[in-house]
Amino acid sequence: MKISAIDIVVICIHLSLMVGIGLYFIRRNSSTDEYFAAGRSHGGILLGLSMVAASISSVTFIALPADSFKTAWLRFIPVLMMPLAVYVAGRFFAPLYRRTRVTSVYEYLEMRFGPTVRVYAALMFAAGQVIRLSIVLFLLSVIVWTL
Repeated sequence: MKISAIDIVVICIHLSLMVGIGLYFIRRNSSTDEYFAAGRSHGGILLGLSMVAASISSVTFIALPADSFKTAWLRFIPVLMMPLAVYVAGRFFAPLYRRTRVTSVYEYLEMRFGPTVRVYAALMFAAGQVIRLSIVLFLLSVIVWTL
């Protein structure tokens, strides 16, 4: 498979824009709270949109619709529950984190249960993300390979 010149130009523009956006926002952040929680200055709508955007991947666009078409809609039901999950997180968990002035759920777990639980939860999340990322990248490679 040969990549055309226009593809290379689009990739270079995209990467340049991402680096530029990163450099712009790194200058605006003055603390870890500013980086992770945006200084706690944004409302629930932006928080909810951020959670939805973070959950979207190639699995959302390719695997779930294809599997629903091929088999049944059972694996698509969790996706349909996403608005409810975002509502619950925004209604109950986000205010809790703001009240306790924690930056992440892991900080809250340490405060509530101790450092062992925090380390365990962080390691399990990291392991889950490695598995999730490998699936997402595999699906993207399947798409690129078939083009």
